[in-house]
Amino acid sequence: MDILIELTYAAIVFFAFKVLKIPVTKWTVTTAVVGGIFVVGGIFLCMAFYHPYTPEARIYFQTTPIVSQVRGKTIAVHVKPNTPIKAGDKLFSIDPTPFKARVDEVNAQLGFAKRRLAESKELAKHAAGSQYDVEQYQQEVGKLQSELNKALFDLNSTTVVAPTDGWVTQLRLRPGMMAVPLPLRPVMTFVHSESPMLVAAFKQNPLQNIKPGFKAEVIFPAIPGRAFKGEVTKIQEALAEGQLQPSGDLLSVSTHIPEGRVPVFINVTDNLSAYNLPLGSSAAVSVYSESMEPLALIRQILLRMVSWRNIICFEAL
Repeated sequence: MDILIELTYAAIVFFAFKVLKIPVTKWTVTTAVVGGIFVVGGIFLCMAFYHPYTPEARIYFQTTPIVSQVRGKTIAVHVKPNTPIKAGDKLFSIDPTPFKARVDEVNAQLGFAKRRLAESKELAKHAAGSQYDVEQYQQEVGKLQSELNKALFDLNSTTVVAPTDGWVTQLRLRPGMMAVPLPLRPVMTFVHSESPMLVAAFKQNPLQNIKPGFKAEVIFPAIPGRAFKGEVTKIQEALAEGQLQPSGDLLSVSTHIPEGRVPVFINVTDNLSAYNLPLGSSAAVSVYSESMEPLALIRQILLRMVSWRNIICFEAL
């Protein structure tokens, strides 16, 4: 990006010496060289500070790992990968046979306990039974009712449904595979139908010139030759590098702690629906502050040069 500015300054110097016939002396050449260092360097410093740029941006999206509530063999997968579904639609089913048997077993025990409870109440009413028996059977009925609720919950959990609107990506689950209720062993990944977030990671130096509402431009390696308009919506209030969690260790200040980049949320206002842009795609972002506005034009030109460079700068097979 700096080559354009340097070539422009070189063209101005060439015009001054060749066209305007400025004498070539040690003083004029020294002035041109030193002046070029200050002019070009000043432009880059002011542009980096007032109109910052970062190549480290990405489209982030929310996912949920799908884990079964019960252990069992998968008998059916009801979804296709990358196909939109609604909240409550079936994802997959687990063999319900042992869970149905448990519901039937507890139902039978509960029915018997309820009859014994009714009989004991009748006996106690006529002084032929004790209140202790009534309380014992009431306790047993309550316990069995809880077991029935748990058994029904497990039976209903054999059919796993979508938590929200969205889709399943990279589907690998197949009938016959075992599903287990372990958080570290999800059976599929569910992508929510929520607006993705474009987050750009800026250095901390120009942070005071990045504010919500400032205009921005975004380029994507996947869409070379195009720059899209946007605006800053939010700046992350806390950085992960400074995070502290409850621990028995004391805070240690080390010189090796990384500086940390500031996540800045960007809303792309141009329509991207016509482009095949997968979630998770990388991007580069420029933010334009209200100071030193003439330099914003240089930043816009340089950003578009990077975008056009994406056409030819890739690994050839």
